[in-house]
Formats: sequence, C-alpha cells, structure tokens
Amino acid sequence: MKKLLSILLIIAMIMTMCVLTTACGGSDGGDEGEQPEQATEETTDQSEETTDEVKTLKVGMMGTGIKPVGVIVAEAKGYFDEEGVNVEFEKVSSMNDAYMAVSTGDLDVYLFSSTAAATFISQGTTTLRVFGGTAAEGSEIMAAPGSGITLDSDEALLGKTIACQMPETGQMVLKNYLIEKGYTIGGPDEDADVTFVYVEDGNTAVEGVVKGEYDLCITNQCLGYYAEKLGVELIGSVKDYVETYPCCRQTCNQTTYEENKDALVKFEIAAMRGHEFYLNNKEETLDILEAYAEQDRDFLQAQVYGTDDYTPVMRLSLDPDKDACIKFYEAMGNIGQIDNSLDIDWSQYVVTDVYEEALNTMIEREPDNQLWTDYKAYFEEHDTL
Repeated sequence: MKKLLSILLIIAMIMTMCVLTTACGGSDGGDEGEQPEQATEETTDQSEETTDEVKTLKVGMMGTGIKPVGVIVAEAKGYFDEEGVNVEFEKVSSMNDAYMAVSTGDLDVYLFSSTAAATFISQGTTTLRVFGGTAAEGSEIMAAPGSGITLDSDEALLGKTIACQMPETGQMVLKNYLIEKGYTIGGPDEDADVTFVYVEDGNTAVEGVVKGEYDLCITNQCLGYYAEKLGVELIGSVKDYVETYPCCRQTCNQTTYEENKDALVKFEIAAMRGHEFYLNNKEETLDILEAYAEQDRDFLQAQVYGTDDYTPVMRLSLDPDKDACIKFYEAMGNIGQIDNSLDIDWSQYVVTDVYEEALNTMIEREPDNQLWTDYKAYFEEHDTL
C-alpha cells in the first residue's frame, strides 16, 4: 500500500498541474515551469522574404503539458522567428481564465481544451475561433486486474460504474455513443444501464478502481503507461467505440483571425515544422521536452512515441478535425453538457483556412515530402462540414 501511495503521489503531481486545463482530456500535465529557451533571430532558407512588420501573437500556456509538442519544438528550434512571427508565451492560471482572455483579445491563442470553446459559445460568447488541433482522442479505460472485463462489445459496459473527470472529452463522447445506441446513462442510484461518477482527477479514479469502488475508470494524459505500477489493467480506450474525437484544440480570438490571419498562418507553419521535427528526431525532441516539462524521460517518450510495452492512444495533430469537432459539440448538447436548445452554427466557429494555407505552404516547399501529402488527404476527408 505504501508503494501504491507513493506512485499515486507522483502521478498526482503530474496531474494536478492540469486537471482543469484541458477540457479535452482532464489534464495538460506538468507543474508550472520555464518556457523553452527563446529562439535565435537567425533565419534559414525556408523563411520567406518579407518587408511586412513582424506581428506578435500572445499565446497562453498552462503548466508544462507536452501535448502541443510541435509548438514546443518550434520555439526551441527558432522556427517562429524564421517564419516571421513573434510569439510571446504567457502563463494562465486556469482554463476558464485562458478562454476568457482569448474571448476578450487579451490573449490571441490558447492551445488546450476542447469543451471550453463550446461551453463559452453556448453561453453567448461569439469571439472564439477554433483554427487548429493540438491532440485528439487519448482517453484510456482501465479496470482492476482479473476483472474479466473486455471492451469487445457495447454489452461489456452495461451495469458498470465508470469513474471519470467532468472535463474529459472521452467520457462525453462515450456517453453520447451509448445514448445513440439506445442505452441509458446516469449517476449512482439512478438505475441507468451505465453509471458515471465524477472524480477530482485521474489518480483518484484509478485508486477507486483498485479499491473496488468503480468497475472502470477513464483517464487521459497517457496515465495507462503507469497502469501496472498503479495496480490496474489498461483494457482499452474510448476510441474502441468512437474512432475520432477532439482533445485539445488551438483557439484564437475572432479579431486575431480576421485581422492578423497572416501571423496565425506563420505560427502554424512553424508548428508544422516543429511537428515534423519531433516525428523524425526522437532523441533531440526528448531533450527539448525534458528541459521544458521536467518530467521523467521515459514517460515523455511514452506520451509522444510509445515504448516497447506501451502504445499511446493520444494522437498529436495540428489538423482542426472540423467534422469531429462539430459532432463533439453536438454530442455535448445531446448529453446535456451544454444547452441543446440553442440554434448554433458550429461551422462558423471551427475554421480550417489557417491550417489549410499553412499545409499548402509546406507542400509547395517540400512537394516530395509524403507527410504533407498524407496530411492533405486526411484534411480533405475530415474537414468537410
């Protein structure tokens, strides 16, 4: 028990920094820490000649979560300077503070959360624009060892009590999936087909499963990497039921989008370069992430690359995933997370042209790079609404 409590304390330190920062996954990960070393002012052949004034984007960051890996690497490698945009990273104290700042224009961009945008918009805020992605999917499902529970059918969830965090997107899409299949969901003592219980954070959910208080728990931020040490079994993910859904998104202020779109495109180009670098330069990327997040290197590797024993379900992507976003916002209404009676044109608030222009730029620069061709094909399939 002492060993379990020690491990839970370590995880608690990781999860506390982000419990309410993501509405996308219940955690952004990491204590408050220093931002990556400022990039140099040198330029490369990839930067474009311009006489335009260099614009500044104020970008909100919370904790030291590494989901925006492309942005973190781009800053460390100096790609924002090379693309001609000045990025000022600012610490925010909470998800709500971040979205309030973006909605008023005090921040230009925030890189975390998915549910917050829909919540603010449903409450009357019209100045938010989701223009890109940070991470998608990522919700893992764990059970006690020897439980015999397998995620091979809908019936596997019937009669089960599932612990989760309220902002976690995976539990929302799973609830909507069950409702659409004709099952009932509810809290304790509601005699529902599947019972959901909200807990404070991921390690509380895991501890409840270990104690037998819950049959299953849904967690995020690759907590499944520690499953065996925590005394639980990683049996699957929400993606086993819903293939594509958003986690953290890139959200900007409407005025920034309308009047400073060129800076957003440059920001996205630099982030794409950072994303490509992380895919092809494992050890140097881990050096950057280790310096930035001050987390265990093996855990960092598990999150962004996986290990011999662990494959992350979290998909790191800059694509807006507009279709999945809109379906998710509609699901939030269907399960009562936001007001379902409102007539909201979600396509107005999820925009794709910033990402598309940045992607087209990378294709023009590197026409033989299969990565950009593959991403273009994905974009054309998943950003149609």
